[in-house]
Amino acid sequence: MKQFVWSIVLAGCLAMPLMADDEIRLPAPQKSGGMTLLEALSQRKTTHRVQGAEPSLQQIANVLWAANGITRPDGKRTAPSAMNRQEIEIAVLTAQGLYEWDEEENELERVETTVDLSDQLRGASMLLIFTYDDEDQSPEYAQVDCGFVGQNVYLYCTTQQWPCVFLGSIDRPKLARALDCKTAEVLYGMRIGVR
Repeated sequence: MKQFVWSIVLAGCLAMPLMADDEIRLPAPQKSGGMTLLEALSQRKTTHRVQGAEPSLQQIANVLWAANGITRPDGKRTAPSAMNRQEIEIAVLTAQGLYEWDEEENELERVETTVDLSDQLRGASMLLIFTYDDEDQSPEYAQVDCGFVGQNVYLYCTTQQWPCVFLGSIDRPKLARALDCKTAEVLYGMRIGVR
């Protein structure tokens, strides 16, 4: 019985991935397994009311890498970008807080903000927020590049049977204040429900 109780306690600790650390080193993404691309394409769908459990660090690492992770030594990514500008940045909001993803170091960096984001998750496990620097890319190209990143997330979530939704209607002014960027640089979001 004690072993069973300790197993539950340990599992609970592993499921609570984001502590109060300012920088969280993510595990290496899992790059094998899952369904075929054609199966994922045939099963991909949008779920408007996303619900989910608290994500683990491994789950966060996997979805971020699928979204726009580095695939080669020359810095190329899982998603293409116009003129190879690689301008799409991803922030992750969970119940534990707001983090910016450093894809080169594979780390989450906590964003200290006084902006109340409690209304943004709406029961989802995480909200990915896609931004860009308007000095690096034109808005038109950034929007297209963001679409590539979003499709990668859709396909990865499909392989995991996680509900998700790509959001064109997000509170850009609030998210821009939280991320200390221009409102126009907040492109889109994606709510994901980890199971």
